[in-house]
Parts: sequence; C-alpha cells; structure tokens
Amino acid sequence: KNFTKIESGKWLGKVFAVVSGVLVAVNEELERKAKLINEDCYGKGWLFKIKPDNLDELTNLMTDPEVIREWLKAEIAEHGKK
Repeated sequence: KNFTKIESGKWLGKVFAVVSGVLVAVNEELERKAKLINEDCYGKGWLFKIKPDNLDELTNLMTDPEVIREWLKAEIAEHGKK
C-alpha cells in the first residue's frame, strides 16, 4: 500500500510498504524536521513502523538480491509513470 509521499524540490515520490501489516507508528518529528530523513534515516529519521502480518514476506526481500530486483521491477511497472 501507498503510505506516504515524499517531496524534494520538483520531485514527488510515493513510499510503499514492502510487507502487508498494520501501521503502528508514524514519526511525527518529521513534520517539524524533515531533514532527519537524510541526516539519520536509520535512527531519528524513520518514517513509520509496521507490524507485519506475515514475517515470511520479509525473508526473501532481505536475503535474495534477485527477489528484490524482481519486486522493484514489478513496483515500477505498476506504480511508475505511465
């Protein structure tokens, strides 16, 4: 699902969740300090937290580069510019 959009200069991009699940937290600090995404994306710049419905969905995405490539191709085909 499309969780949010990110705007940077003249670019606007969608952010999609890579697993199904429940949105459990949103980083509201980014409303006040958006640059945290670039400055500390793995720390204070996180976007949202998801409680996955099925942890098996994470396995292939995190361990198999070919699966990641195929997933990205499918996402671009479905959600990219038409």
